[in-house]
Amino acid sequence: MEHSGDRRHDIDWLRVILFGLLVPFHVAIGVYWSTYGLDINPNLDDLANQDRIEFVEENDDYSADSVTPESMVLHWMHQWRLAALFMISGMGTAFAFRRRVWRTFLRERVRRLLIPMFFGAWTMGFAGQFIMGEVETDLAGITITFLGGIIWRSLTFWIPVFGKLIALGHLWFLWNLFLYSLILTPVFHSIRSNQDGIPARSIKYLFSMRYGIGPLLVVPLILTLSEVAFKPFFPGYIGVAYEWFWFLIFFAVGFACIVAQRGWYSLIETRRLAITILALTSTVAFVWIRLEQHSSGIPLIDGGWLLEEPHILHNRMTLLACAVHSFHAWFWCLAVFSWGSYFLNRPSKWLAYLNQGVYPFYIVHMPLVYLGLRTASELGLRDMSAVIVATIVTAVFCWSFFEAVRRTRVTRFLYGIKEKPPNATN
Repeated sequence: MEHSGDRRHDIDWLRVILFGLLVPFHVAIGVYWSTYGLDINPNLDDLANQDRIEFVEENDDYSADSVTPESMVLHWMHQWRLAALFMISGMGTAFAFRRRVWRTFLRERVRRLLIPMFFGAWTMGFAGQFIMGEVETDLAGITITFLGGIIWRSLTFWIPVFGKLIALGHLWFLWNLFLYSLILTPVFHSIRSNQDGIPARSIKYLFSMRYGIGPLLVVPLILTLSEVAFKPFFPGYIGVAYEWFWFLIFFAVGFACIVAQRGWYSLIETRRLAITILALTSTVAFVWIRLEQHSSGIPLIDGGWLLEEPHILHNRMTLLACAVHSFHAWFWCLAVFSWGSYFLNRPSKWLAYLNQGVYPFYIVHMPLVYLGLRTASELGLRDMSAVIVATIVTAVFCWSFFEAVRRTRVTRFLYGIKEKPPNATN
């Protein structure tokens, strides 16, 4: 297959699909992990408050430590979904740099990332508080909470860990993406300006190494080394600690894939079977490490074991866990792009429309997840039926919201929707 410099349909489709998975994933962790609190979990709706706490602590069924089949599927998906999204963002950056100077690129990053991030944090953060019953319903209470939220979210969003967790919530992805873009812009500009320079030639050589050693071994080893260096000190969560550096590498590798272009496309299209076997095999190793974490209590996957007894920096098991985690995530990213290239690299009249909906869905979905979970609770649903109904409720409200905000220039600007081409019908 011959590849032009144009943006590929499979990358856009994967962007839509992986962002779309946010809704069922975030619904499911509210059911199977009680991520948003015990009060909003439909499975615990018929238990008294104290009974809920004791039940969760004793059974470990509704926390991220669980190793039930449902929980293990969520753990498996969580390892590569965000990594693949950061790769797609890096790929999009490579395409953007072909047509833009660095100043234009950074201006667009501010408009497309920071403005939706701030506006989403102010509005959706408040909406989430309201749906969770954390806001006084009188006019004064609503006004004070909303305006106060704007102030403290704007002042604290940059603080490590606390700022992302409290001020940005699920919108931390946009902040990480902006920082990565800002930090790597000089490198990207250098590669764009000098296609025969050492950085560009090194990337192309990496993807042209015999037997695919570069992408199949060197890249996951780099990811592993980043875990070895940073993972003992603090758990990875919402893109902080070791995850900050880990996702930075995925973002940079996504850019490198498009720079390499011929080597990258050759890899994912000619080694599809090998990639799939490696992904499936690495999953067996990942499940084993996850079960070891559960039985030993050492956060081998999550990180931060230096804070736990016996306060070790590394031993054989932690080093192995770093390797398994990185190789597993990388091989599944390769599998996703490989099969995406096979099935999705074709145009569709729906793709441009769905692509416009990615940011609005992402920005507004979290408070609507709370609404979906409460709806499932009111209907007395449990487990998978609760996940399905809550996902449908969330998706319908997200779609309705997108249809509303895509119709004016102001709301398109605030929610990061690109301007429609002059002849666009959607």
